[in-house]
Amino acid sequence: MQARIKPAGTLADPQISLQVMDVPYPLRNALQYERAITISQMFDFPGKLGLMSGMAKREAEASSAEYARVTLQVLTEVKRTYFMLFHLDYDLEINRENRELMKQFIAIANVKYATGMGSQPDLIKAQTEYSMMFNDSLMLAQERGSMAAMLNALRDRPAGSHVPVIHEHFDPRHYSFNLDSLVQTAYAHRPELQNMLAMAEMYRLSGRLARRDYFPDFMLSFTHRKMPAMKMWDAMVSFNLPLYFWRKENLRVQEAEANFQMADAGLQSMRNMVRAEVESAFYKVEQAGRSVRIFQNTVIPQAEQSLLASRAAYENNKVDFLMLLDSQRTLRDLKLAAHQALADFGTRLAELEFAVGVEFINK
Repeated sequence: MQARIKPAGTLADPQISLQVMDVPYPLRNALQYERAITISQMFDFPGKLGLMSGMAKREAEASSAEYARVTLQVLTEVKRTYFMLFHLDYDLEINRENRELMKQFIAIANVKYATGMGSQPDLIKAQTEYSMMFNDSLMLAQERGSMAAMLNALRDRPAGSHVPVIHEHFDPRHYSFNLDSLVQTAYAHRPELQNMLAMAEMYRLSGRLARRDYFPDFMLSFTHRKMPAMKMWDAMVSFNLPLYFWRKENLRVQEAEANFQMADAGLQSMRNMVRAEVESAFYKVEQAGRSVRIFQNTVIPQAEQSLLASRAAYENNKVDFLMLLDSQRTLRDLKLAAHQALADFGTRLAELEFAVGVEFINK
């Protein structure tokens, strides 16, 4: 940032000139002609350099805010991918658990068939279900490889870097938000607002600078002359006269004022947009959290009880294998749906971070 600000507030380079006069031809005595050296420095009207430095500072702040926006956007994509991988790993884990459970069902069906209490179709159905689960595990593993590669790319990691299996417990109850506080935080930290605020301030300063152009800049010059018989010093002050202000300075002021008004209007519009985005992201987080709680507190426990009851009934020949298989599939699907709701909560939380401009989770 300083690389832009300091040069903008620094005087122009001084000028130095060397002059010789009355040089005889052909040259006979180098000391018989007049020699002069002049040093000149241009000075802007007081206040101009400070305004130019302030404009450079605001422009640098706008660039920094844009960098922060891109960084936050990449972080949001990283977290979206993370939670997709988070769910994929759980899907693979559930697949393994269900294959082990299906092995038990196959063993039970085999015993029942061997003792004449079960049918061969039940055994075949169990084996077929196991084969389908194994095939699903292969497709899930392939999908995980693709998702891990995407995560490595977003994190600027070498291709093929190992991405460990995610076993983390993510509890939505640890996150509680107040909408008004989130909106105020977004007003203070959202990079787009910081960018537009800096640009509006830069245009305001440019208007002040344009008004300073009505006043003249000046140049100081000092000359040292050396003649054969004497040495002399000269000093000179020169000014530029902004005589054509109605064709230049007036238009510059009008342009700066128009730019500031446009930037200020854009800033107000962006504030409204940011508030709408924060509200939308907030309500999505709230809804995702409610879905997780319903699954965890009601749906999953009921499905687990249903599977236990179906298994006991099947072992006692009270229900057929299809009912047991249906209970197992229902529990599997509901567990996956519950975990998908949890992953969705994480994704919605990442989107809320982007809307507010502040991180709540650190993945």
